[in-house]
Amino acid sequence: MTDRSETARAEQHSPRNLGTLTVLLLDDHAVMLEALRALIHSDDTLVVIGTASRVPDAIRLARGMQPDVAVIDVHMPDGGGWAAARGLREVCPDIRLVAFSAYDDALVTRTIAAAGIHAFVSKGSEIGVLLAAIRGEDLMPTPTRQMPLFRRTIASAAE
Repeated sequence: MTDRSETARAEQHSPRNLGTLTVLLLDDHAVMLEALRALIHSDDTLVVIGTASRVPDAIRLARGMQPDVAVIDVHMPDGGGWAAARGLREVCPDIRLVAFSAYDDALVTRTIAAAGIHAFVSKGSEIGVLLAAIRGEDLMPTPTRQMPLFRRTIASAAE
């Protein structure tokens, strides 16, 4: 069991510089959060101001820190990317939302588009794609396989 200090963390950072975007990271895997933080840190125009592994914690951090961008894992406990997008928009109406997921099928794409997410980046993408999405490129995939949920579930079970 984890406590709040492990599920949400605000970063110490210098005041916002002109041209610098502040980023909130939301993923339920600690290793992914650390890897994303390190990769984003390599870009001088981006500053990670907080991380969270649960949707309510991300919303609480966003309310207090008002990040420019949130990178959201689509499949999360507590309602997933949809709930995160809705909650983050309530506390930060102008936030840019970037979905980050291992899944890029038609159902996921339609769901995130309906949630008002600006960009979708597959976890298999190169870091430059994620950085471009954070900076403002609107990237939405065209799924390679479009099949009904029932057939997709059977195909996934067979793999």
